[in-house]
Amino acid sequence: MKILRLIIALCLPALLLLACATDTIEDRRAGQTIVCHDGVKTLTLSNASAIDHMQHGDTAGPCPEEG
Repeated sequence: MKILRLIIALCLPALLLLACATDTIEDRRAGQTIVCHDGVKTLTLSNASAIDHMQHGDTAGPCPEEG
């Protein structure tokens, strides 16, 4: 029984670290929206914040490239 506990104690932190290492930008952006703020700055916001921004004139999606 002690060996099983030792194996779990050693493997669990490694598995948690591995799960964090496979995190991607797409995973972090789930539940977020890209908004063009004032036509000059692209922001990634929570859905609630994006709605607030769009009600004040910002547009959904990235800003056009400066050119």
